[in-house]
Amino acid sequence: GLYSFTTGSHMKPTQIECSKGSFNQIPAETTIHGDIRLSPFYEVEDVVEHIEQYIKDLNSELNDLETHNRGPWSKFVLPLNVQVQDGELRKGKVELNWMGNMDTFKLYAGIAVKLESDGHKALVQAFRESNDGVSPFSINGSLPLVKMMQKSGFDIQMCGFGRMSVYHGVNEYCTLSEMAKAYEVLTRLTCLLETVS
Repeated sequence: GLYSFTTGSHMKPTQIECSKGSFNQIPAETTIHGDIRLSPFYEVEDVVEHIEQYIKDLNSELNDLETHNRGPWSKFVLPLNVQVQDGELRKGKVELNWMGNMDTFKLYAGIAVKLESDGHKALVQAFRESNDGVSPFSINGSLPLVKMMQKSGFDIQMCGFGRMSVYHGVNEYCTLSEMAKAYEVLTRLTCLLETVS
């Protein structure tokens, strides 16, 4: 595609917790914490609205979920002839709790840089001259305020230096030679932009 996103929008579990019991018991509750990363072609408000509707639909249609491939006792709603303990639910339930509010979510909205802007052209040229070539690509991430700044008229461009293979790793690192190359790119970028202003 035009932006070469390495992945599309995604919602993924990042932590799972279960209520404790015996090893032979199915937990009464499971909590899944997760993360949503949107490509910039979706509005945060629309995604929140759709996910909340999916949860409502799931809860109202638990009886209709296909479980026949898992056996007669693999159900989300237990029939009346199955004994449950006092306080236990007979029907499964999915609850969604957002870890913030809409104002916070908007701060982290996805962004697509303007590929025809002077800033992008200069950044690509600076990388090309300093690194014997360039291969722009896009990733989903979350940087506060960048979408708001772009909507306010700033030519927002983003780049990174260092090793993608250890990005956000426990032992994230870069080399001095990579930082020297970064300095070269940023110096050249500044020079290029001074000629167009």
